[in-house]
Amino acid sequence: MLTIAVDAMGGDLGPRVAFKACEKLLTRQKSVRVLLFVEQRFVDLAVKGVASSVRDRLEVVGCGQSIESDEKPKVVLKHRESSSMSQALQAQKEGRCQGVLSVGSTGALMALSRRTLGVLPGIDRPALATRIPTRKKPLLLLDLGASLSASSRQLLQFAVLGAAWCRSMSVKHPRVGLLNVGHESGKGTEQIRQASELLARYLPDCYAGFHEGDDLYRGELDVMVCDGFTGNVALKTSEGLTEWLTWLWRQEFQSNWFLKLLTPVWIRIMRRIYRRIAPARHGGAMLLGVDGVVVKTHGKSDTSTYEHALLYLVEQVRNYDRKALMEFIRPMQGAIA
Repeated sequence: MLTIAVDAMGGDLGPRVAFKACEKLLTRQKSVRVLLFVEQRFVDLAVKGVASSVRDRLEVVGCGQSIESDEKPKVVLKHRESSSMSQALQAQKEGRCQGVLSVGSTGALMALSRRTLGVLPGIDRPALATRIPTRKKPLLLLDLGASLSASSRQLLQFAVLGAAWCRSMSVKHPRVGLLNVGHESGKGTEQIRQASELLARYLPDCYAGFHEGDDLYRGELDVMVCDGFTGNVALKTSEGLTEWLTWLWRQEFQSNWFLKLLTPVWIRIMRRIYRRIAPARHGGAMLLGVDGVVVKTHGKSDTSTYEHALLYLVEQVRNYDRKALMEFIRPMQGAIA
């Protein structure tokens, strides 16, 4: 039986979204058990109405605190040990679960994860990473906002983490790109150019040079590396574009009587496309570099997005191979530390 921990506090839509998503997950995944961490006042609500068929695989844990979205990491580390997020991470450290999902503050999650679980040897800080769909194959994009800035050495660490993760997922020769404002060697900030030199030196078999934003969806790379500010803007822009295109398609089809007649034909095609690109289906990002499995989902997650994030966590737990990660990272520890 696989056990995951869920920090249900901190989302824009409240903890009820997490309750519904967890019940749906347990209905679909018969071999999964959930530890649900909530503020004490929500315990009764969390178990109310839960189907008897899944009740024995759901354990609700009442906590004394939750973390507000605007709380500083220093405050969280000092005063929020009894929070739902902290207790969920502690459960993984103690071996009571194999992975954690949180909808709470990214800064708090990163700080608590580093303190509670630690980081992999040679890694300064974790990076938020997720796979996005492209023309040919999924692309692992990192960092998505765990840290807004990154030194050239940390960008190298992100690249090593991304390549190591892909290798652990049976991608024998991952191609790694560095997100920049141009392909030429002289483009970009000094730290980006320095990072490029480091990647060329230490990852010669993987590094594929600078790539621009319009290369993200071409499917030529396995990993794209950037600082957290750039990655977060790129991801949110992509999600916004997807939502706008979806709205535009609906407007066009609903305003044309001939297209309405063809609904049985095009609706199946549109659903198939939407399933590939919908932001809700890519609502989870792993905190790559922590010594464990931690997934962050959007603060604005609805039930559908939350459920997909839970499925994403289950997938990451099942595929997590620390030994394979370290086989790639260990030889480079001296270079990346």
